[in-house]
Amino acid sequence: MDMQRTTQTNTADNLLAGGGQVTRTVTIASGEGALLRGQLLGKIDRAAGAPVADAGNTGDGTVTGVSLGAVTRVGTYTLECIAAVADSGAFKVVDPDGYAVDAQATVGAAYTGGHLNFTVNDGAADFVVGDKFTIAVGSGSGKYRVHNAANTDGSQYPTAILAAAADATAADAPAPTYVAGQFNDSAVTGYSAGLWAALRTGGIFIKTQG
Repeated sequence: MDMQRTTQTNTADNLLAGGGQVTRTVTIASGEGALLRGQLLGKIDRAAGAPVADAGNTGDGTVTGVSLGAVTRVGTYTLECIAAVADSGAFKVVDPDGYAVDAQATVGAAYTGGHLNFTVNDGAADFVVGDKFTIAVGSGSGKYRVHNAANTDGSQYPTAILAAAADATAADAPAPTYVAGQFNDSAVTGYSAGLWAALRTGGIFIKTQG
């Protein structure tokens, strides 16, 4: 990890609003395009693995279309059948701590939740109560991408500001970022007032220019 503290107080682009900036070199994920200094970034810190059917399942259906929700946590989620119906059924979603979360999922219908999105597909043999699938959510690549509140891989949370232009159009690109310090709001691309508190928690202070 490459980290250093700088005391630079201003630049021609007016990004810095004070001293004490802390920089860290990170990897921008391929496909993010050509990014300019001042771009707000988030870290990819979670990724869903393939669903695994329990060896003792009676039903032979599958789970497909897995994607992460807005509040997915790293750990193993369990989908457990709680209602058996011919050619259908219902599953509960259990988080890594063993608590049921979100609404029930219906077999054959696309499911959208705060933690996971998926579809439980009916098979030749119907599911019975107790049939299970597990979905492991890992820690992700650790790379960075443009912050977007709609993302679900962890980059929906802003954690860094690009310190120099970087081109990740066709390949991963190493790039220096600011992970702490004081910055002018008008020079941070992707910033809005609603992000102020989240950035402050991580040590990034955004100042409104008068």
